[in-house]
Amino acid sequence: MNKKKKFLGILIFIAVFAASIAIVMLLWNALIPSIIGWTTINYWQAAGLMILCRLLLGGFGRFGKGHFFRGRGHHDHRHFHDLRERMKGMSRDERRDYIREHMRAAHSFGERFKENRENPQSRNKPE
Repeated sequence: MNKKKKFLGILIFIAVFAASIAIVMLLWNALIPSIIGWTTINYWQAAGLMILCRLLLGGFGRFGKGHFFRGRGHHDHRHFHDLRERMKGMSRDERRDYIREHMRAAHSFGERFKENRENPQSRNKPE
C-alpha cells in the first residue's frame, strides 16, 4: 500500500507541475506579447522559466511556501506570542497606543536607515 501511495503522489506531482507549466505558458502568451511586445514561448521554455524562478526566488517549497526568507526566523512565531502576552491585559486604547508607538519607532528607524544610505556623512553626526 505504501508503494502505491508514493507512486500516486509522484503522478499527482507530475500532473500538477505539467499543468502549472501549461498555465505559465498560456498566461505568458496571452499577456506578454501584447503588453511588452516580446515573442511567445513554447511549453519547454515555460518549464525553463519556472525552474529559473524557482532558483532565483525559492518557490515550489513546501506546497508553494518558498524558502526565500530562510534563515531570517520567519518560522519563529515566539515574537508574536510574546507580543500577544504583553498586550493581553491592555485596554483597547492602550493596545492602539502601544502599536502606534512601535510603528512610529519602526518608521523612524527606516527613515534614519534611508538617510544614512543616501548621505554617508550623516552617520557620524550625533542626534
